[in-house]
Amino acid sequence: ALLRSTLPATAIMKMLQPPPTSTKDSSRPKFVPPKVNKAPVEDTSDSATEWISYVLERLVSRGLVLQVLQSAGGKSTSITPEQVVLMSCIRQAVDDYQLSLPSATESGAFDMRRLSITANSRKAPHPLWGRGDGLRTAVPVLHSLANEADKMRLRALQLQSSCDGEEYDGELNCTNHIIHDIRDILAQCLGQGSSQAYNDQCILAEARSVLGRETSLIANCCEDLAKIVDVSLTNNSGKSARELQLSTHEQETAISTVRLIGNLVYHCQHNQNLLRSTVALQTAELNAGNSIKDRHVLNRTGLHVLLSATSLGPACFTLREWCIVTIRNAVENNEANIEMVRRLEANE
Repeated sequence: ALLRSTLPATAIMKMLQPPPTSTKDSSRPKFVPPKVNKAPVEDTSDSATEWISYVLERLVSRGLVLQVLQSAGGKSTSITPEQVVLMSCIRQAVDDYQLSLPSATESGAFDMRRLSITANSRKAPHPLWGRGDGLRTAVPVLHSLANEADKMRLRALQLQSSCDGEEYDGELNCTNHIIHDIRDILAQCLGQGSSQAYNDQCILAEARSVLGRETSLIANCCEDLAKIVDVSLTNNSGKSARELQLSTHEQETAISTVRLIGNLVYHCQHNQNLLRSTVALQTAELNAGNSIKDRHVLNRTGLHVLLSATSLGPACFTLREWCIVTIRNAVENNEANIEMVRRLEANE
């Protein structure tokens, strides 16, 4: 439920208790009439809260996630804590939906990491676009989320460059958190498992193409991943592979970013080429012109950054696995990318 994260702990524990045994099975909340006497009520999770949650869930599942998100914000460009809570709950709903899908064995897929699960399940509506027309609903929803993440990223960069630019304490953390949640939602929705609700691969193919051509999602992901790689390698300079350390935030951000890139380039030649041609400029910019090596680093592309991210594998095994999957998706049926990877490996 979208609002339950804002309720007191006692109410949340009440909600988590299993419902009483009943022959009727209904997902709709029941109206609870108010007590006649004036006795205090311990359970704050009243029927009004249940109905508000129910309405929000239905609005989001009808492709109105952006409108709901904006309604929780303020008049300025700042991200509000309410928006962070809302997006975290939506992300949890997407997580639950993905977990409810048939496993690779049940769906007949050979390898889940290839992101090629196929199934014929229509049991549950998708939390972002329900059971509607995927091409008419799903693609615009994902496109709007990607554009919103780009706007939030610009705000985060503005806050990072200003010491006193926050409108409230913790605004930068909230902004980074919601960007991470949106990217994780996009990564999950672009995975092949999401097409099970429609049994239609063209929905995801169209979504990848639109996000690659009409947004700067791939370029921004490459730049953010490059920053993590640069900062991590600098902080761990002189350490052995076993001594590499990444903060929890760096690990989560890197994994979701690499996973999103991998799902964007899967079976999409335009995005594969975009990954190869996108130039990622980060901390190496500061050393521009100092040496031939620095100039080479300045011209590194997204594919180069992706290969560099594998060096952080000893500090995060999951990141290494997703880097391998993403590189494989990036070079599949793309000779130019294969040649670039060979050349980069030869220069190491």
